Amino acid sequence: MSREWKGLNTAEMPMFLGYDQTERMIAALLDRAARWQPDAVVGIARGGLVPATMAAGILALPLAMISFDRSSGRTAWIGAPPIERGRILLVDDGCSSGQTMQAARTALLREGHDCLTLAVVHDPEVTTYVPDLSHAMRSLWRFPWERGEATPAGRALRATGAGPDRTTELPFYGLDLDGVFLPDVPDAVYRRDIAEAVLQRHGLEPFASLPFFSPERAVVITGRPDEDRERTQSWLARWGHGALPLECRPPHVPHTPDTVARFKAETATRWGCTHFVESDAEQALRIAAHAPHLVVSWWSATDARAWLIGVAAQPL
Repeated sequence: MSREWKGLNTAEMPMFLGYDQTERMIAALLDRAARWQPDAVVGIARGGLVPATMAAGILALPLAMISFDRSSGRTAWIGAPPIERGRILLVDDGCSSGQTMQAARTALLREGHDCLTLAVVHDPEVTTYVPDLSHAMRSLWRFPWERGEATPAGRALRATGAGPDRTTELPFYGLDLDGVFLPDVPDAVYRRDIAEAVLQRHGLEPFASLPFFSPERAVVITGRPDEDRERTQSWLARWGHGALPLECRPPHVPHTPDTVARFKAETATRWGCTHFVESDAEQALRIAAHAPHLVVSWWSATDARAWLIGVAAQPL
């Protein structure tokens, strides 16, 4: 049985579990917990704090926090323990390896507590510990507070077998090009003469105001065809953005709104982006539908501001 973290497979789109869905999944597990009559809820920092807060709110119970240090294997209370001895509902967001949940449970039992464990999801294919209350999920999952695990630095760390580390989880941006860095050339110009439109585009100056991003944690993902890569790289270098990686639309991807949006969504996921900045409103909506795990914003160069996009696609 493989124990490798499934997030290392960058070709797989994760199953995004947002706040609303997470709360419903927790609520579906709490009838059994309520019958057990816990005295307090304990969340494992960091990932377990949000679901533990939800569980404590639903059950109207005291909430406390506990930490687990993977390097030393030690657990420690963050603040005061909620009770001296009693029944504790121990909560984490997910069990991929099960190491954290098992260690925290062992520590609580050692202190004399009774312990019922709850994780929103667990992976039965890889975990060594199955929580008492949990939903089985074999697909790669991602919670809003776990986006940073997918960044290039986060994945490189996880590839060594280590657990997540917040120092590798700073936001990583995917950025559209036309409409974000420089003005769009009108469609009418393309329809009249593509060669003229391309030359006009490469002669444009960049916008005075750009959306916020850190150049060392960003990639440009454009719908421009790959045959235009050299000129595009030249334009970026001319205006001080030559160090940014560039992804252009490959020849097998048709130039339609949905195929381009899917290309951007899948490429951003492969890179490990946490955010995506798109200048076209329809494209932003489509990217958000294809990749709900990304924080997608529609950027208006005219207003020099962005609107965050949340969308659910209607099934075909």
